[in-house]
Amino acid sequence: MSIAFVLTTDDDIREVELPPPGGTRPAVCCEINARLLDVVRLTTRLDMWIDVEGHDVKPVNRVATALARRHGYTWQNYHGDVLLCGVNGDGDTIGLTREQTVGMLTHLLDVVT
Repeated sequence: MSIAFVLTTDDDIREVELPPPGGTRPAVCCEINARLLDVVRLTTRLDMWIDVEGHDVKPVNRVATALARRHGYTWQNYHGDVLLCGVNGDGDTIGLTREQTVGMLTHLLDVVT
């Protein structure tokens, strides 16, 4: 099972299951209610998928914005729901490892509080 997290504009963190490779982009669009996607590479092992059009029409995602700022992305706010997932050496979207999941939840709790 490949696990990722959706960070909502309501400051909620929801666990989701990623599909097998090849079906990731449509699944991400569905999970964050987006038509056009972009990815923010937070680290070499962690991606944040965002809604390209969200900036114009969706509320600021405070948790995603704080998380991105902690990783050096300080120049903008992020809008709409976002999806956090792992990334492999080839740049493919993958689920978070158990260690990443525990670390991410701890990190997100720190960001929220």
